[in-house]
Amino acid sequence: MPTPLRLASIVAQGRPGTAKRGLWGKGSAIASDSGLWEKAIMPLMSLLSLVLATAQPEAAITVEASRITPEQARVASTAYARAGLPPNPNYGQYARWQGPICASVRGIPDPAVAALVLARIKAAVAETGLKTADSGCKPNLTVAFTDDARGLVGLVKAKRRSALPRFDPVLFSQLDSATLPVRWWHVLAPAGPGGSAGTVDAGALASASSNAMPLGNVLPAGPDAIGTNSWNSSLVDTNLSIWAKAGVAVVDVKLATGVSLEALADYVALVMLAPMRLPPDAPGVPSVLSLFDGAGARPTGLSVWDRAFLKGLYAMQMNRSAQRQRQQLISAMARELAAEPQ
Repeated sequence: MPTPLRLASIVAQGRPGTAKRGLWGKGSAIASDSGLWEKAIMPLMSLLSLVLATAQPEAAITVEASRITPEQARVASTAYARAGLPPNPNYGQYARWQGPICASVRGIPDPAVAALVLARIKAAVAETGLKTADSGCKPNLTVAFTDDARGLVGLVKAKRRSALPRFDPVLFSQLDSATLPVRWWHVLAPAGPGGSAGTVDAGALASASSNAMPLGNVLPAGPDAIGTNSWNSSLVDTNLSIWAKAGVAVVDVKLATGVSLEALADYVALVMLAPMRLPPDAPGVPSVLSLFDGAGARPTGLSVWDRAFLKGLYAMQMNRSAQRQRQQLISAMARELAAEPQ
C-alpha cells in the first residue's frame, strides 16, 4: 500500500556544534558551506514521520488493455511534450543529464524512508539508461524536504546565489511561489556535440551563414550564442549539446502532505531527470505529473506515458535545435506507446 506523507511534531536531534555537510556540495557550479545547514537550513526543517496506512483487502478487478493507434499516440505525445518541456529552452536546445547521477535526499531523519525515496529515483534513472554513481559520490541531484520551501529557496538566494541558475524572471517567480508543493531548478552547461567544452561567442554564430540560411535562424544569438571547436556544413547539426550539471528539488511537506511517498519520489525523479518546466502543465494522459491536480484518483507512480517520455528524451540527438529535438522525442514516444497496451 502506498505510504502517505505526514508531518510530525518531532524535534531534530543532534549534538550542538556538530558540523553537518552543506546542502550544496562543492563543484558543478554549486558552492559548499559547512555551516549553512547547521545554522540556517536545519531550523527550517520539520522532521517527517511517514505512517503506513492499514492495508485493506480489495475486491478483484479485471482490466482489459487496449492499444492506441499510431495517430492517437502521436497527438497525445505532442500534448505531453508541450506540457512538460520548457517553452523557451536555454541556448535554444533541450537539456538532459549526461550521467552518472549521484542523488542525495535531505531533511528526512529516518534512513529507511530516505532510502525509499532514493531507490525510486534510482529506478527512474535506470529508465533513461544512465548510470548511478557509487556510494560516497559527490551529489549532483539533491532533493530537500522542508516545511518552508519558499523560505529555503530565499535562503539559498541570499547565501549561495551561485547554487541557482542564471536569472530567469519566470523561473524565479515560480521558485518564490507560496503554493507549489515541489519546486526545482537545474544548472545547465553548453558543450560540443560530443560533450566537449564550449566557449561563449556572442556574435560569431549569429552573424555566420551557411547556404544562404543565417545560422541565427536555428541557433541562439546574443548571450546564448556559444562557440565550440567543432564545425561542419550541416544545416541541422548545431555543433552544441546542453547538459544538466546539477539540480535541486525542494519538497514542501506541508503542501505535499497526504500524497503517496512513492508517487512523490517518482514525480521528483521525472521533473529532475527531464528537466521539466516549473510547474508542468496537465499532460492530458495518465501521468504522475497530475499528482497535485486535486482531481480524480491520484497516480501511484510513473505511468507508461512518463516512461515513454523519459526514454524518448534520452534517445533524441543532443546536437539539434529544440524544434528538431521535440519532433524526435514525440516520434519516439508515439512508437513506444502505440506498441504498449494502455
